[in-house]
Amino acid sequence: MGMRLPLALAGLLVVTGCATTPGPDYRPEPNPAPRDLRAYQLRLDPPLPAQRVRVEVVYRATRAECPVTQAGVQLTPEPRGQSLRFQVALDQFTDPRCGWQANQLWIALRAGDNYRTRFSVPPALDQQVRWCRLNPEHGTCLARQKDILDYKVPGDVHRVVITRGQ
Repeated sequence: MGMRLPLALAGLLVVTGCATTPGPDYRPEPNPAPRDLRAYQLRLDPPLPAQRVRVEVVYRATRAECPVTQAGVQLTPEPRGQSLRFQVALDQFTDPRCGWQANQLWIALRAGDNYRTRFSVPPALDQQVRWCRLNPEHGTCLARQKDILDYKVPGDVHRVVITRGQ
């Protein structure tokens, strides 16, 4: 199951930055003026440039009458000093039939030509730490440094700290 969810998530996102699960020809309308914004900060040690970090937000529909169950957007983190920052609009979509809620933040780090080194956290977090081993084929992120150092796959190790409200 480890790779199925990230691959499924990748299928959710399209070039426009918004997509839905397979089903009817329905796309949630983006909120033209979102007001419920949450700021996040990413610190990576050793640092990675912003173009090697991808942030994806998965929203879930909370109402059964919604034509789809999930939607997603891709965000571009911005460098600020030694960290990267991004904002998540909790009111990204406005369709009252769906009752959209931000469900997961996916953080992906590029190794080689892909973003297979990734992890997810809930948007309500205050602070989370992950240890990630970048590898284009078998990248992984774990909660404990000891576990990532024991992971027998080559690749650089990065400490990733995601903090809300910074």
